[in-house]
Amino acid sequence: MEPEPGAGAAGLPEQASPASLADSAGPAGPAGPQPATGDSRVDEAVSQLADLAGLPAAEHPAIFERVHQRLTEALGDAGARERAVPDDSPGQPGS
Repeated sequence: MEPEPGAGAAGLPEQASPASLADSAGPAGPAGPQPATGDSRVDEAVSQLADLAGLPAAEHPAIFERVHQRLTEALGDAGARERAVPDDSPGQPGS
């Protein structure tokens, strides 16, 4: 069985090259630039993870807690917006 085009030797998709990642939007962190998510609050929260590299490990939990809190808030707001948008699909109750 031959691997699919674009697949690596093990038949798995090849990873993006560092050069292609350099063109991604977002702040550069220890693992490289982070792609934009489309939600500025999420992008800002995730960008704080780049601060971990310059801090002692004892300070990491506070950063993780702050990022988790902001991501939880963004997710909660997204869920509230979804519930607020009526579903006018055919066959749904109330249509």
